[in-house]
Amino acid sequence: MATTIRVAVETPVTADRVLEAAHDFSPRRAAVFPAVSPKHFRVHRVGASSADVTEGSRAGVVVWERCAYDWSRPGSVKARVVDSNVYAPGSTWELTATPTASGSHVEMIWVREFLGTPGARLLSLAYRTVGPRMFRHDARRVLRALENGV
Repeated sequence: MATTIRVAVETPVTADRVLEAAHDFSPRRAAVFPAVSPKHFRVHRVGASSADVTEGSRAGVVVWERCAYDWSRPGSVKARVVDSNVYAPGSTWELTATPTASGSHVEMIWVREFLGTPGARLLSLAYRTVGPRMFRHDARRVLRALENGV
């Protein structure tokens, strides 16, 4: 069963800048995205509108995912899980940014299927119970970092 979490936020940051940050795989990524640990961050390949990247974080245990990123569709950056220690292949994360008069409207959508391991089942329960609040908080932190010039 997939868990879907949607977060929508308004920001004074331009849509172009938000989208650029979503496909910036330089060391700056860990400063913008709080869930990315530099220790578990590997860029395998970056192209003109796609990338193959492994990202991980430490939330009690190491959670990592290798994703195929695609930003060929205007206004969107989407990551599809190809390998992970907790997420099933095909799980996704997508960020869209739409210009507004005062900045942009940003929406982040996580669609997660979990592996059948005990740790993945526990994380699935956490996603369903505290995930929406946790991801809303993380989305605001990402945008605050961009607002502060990171």
